[in-house]
Amino acid sequence: MKNSHKIVSVLAGLLLWSIAASCGAVGYYTTVEQSAGSEIIKSAGEFSVRPIDFSAINPKDLGYTTNEEWKTDNAGVPVSFADAFPVLLKEANISNKKVAMVKRDEKVGKGIIVEVVVTKIILNWSYMTARPDEFICRVTFTSAANGQKLFSGIVNVNSRSGNPYAQAWGASFSNRLQAAAYNIAWVLTKVMVEGKVEPADY
Repeated sequence: MKNSHKIVSVLAGLLLWSIAASCGAVGYYTTVEQSAGSEIIKSAGEFSVRPIDFSAINPKDLGYTTNEEWKTDNAGVPVSFADAFPVLLKEANISNKKVAMVKRDEKVGKGIIVEVVVTKIILNWSYMTARPDEFICRVTFTSAANGQKLFSGIVNVNSRSGNPYAQAWGASFSNRLQAAAYNIAWVLTKVMVEGKVEPADY
């Protein structure tokens, strides 16, 4: 009986997702605020991206009883984040941008340093609605040569998967974290290419 209820809930979630998509309501991020666009970033060819910083997140606020459980669910994020950039740049047909993943404390002497801090995670997911979680992210692009901040912004990035079936069936928080990491990489790629985040809602 429980399984039947779960299947009905998932199907209902898929229906709601498809209705939202057909109405143009499906989005992967919303820009909260941002500084002026940067031509320096737009013309730059080399970017060093640090790991997503979750240090502001208290796992207990997300329902975890131990940090180890949080670390287990978060373990796939670095790979999903790093693997996203080549895919996104290829999809955008961008060949003049080089993206390298660097350690959090690694010294970088050239190009632009890219950092993301997740300041808050809002849990929205349920099987009934398939509504994605929200990740409030502070994004900064800094010149490695002189430490000048070239761009900063706050973006609400969600955990929606591009595939509605994956969104519904891959509903573990671990999977949603990895989907959010991909979407965060998308936002960063847009800044690399355009010098800012546009459209504001997509």
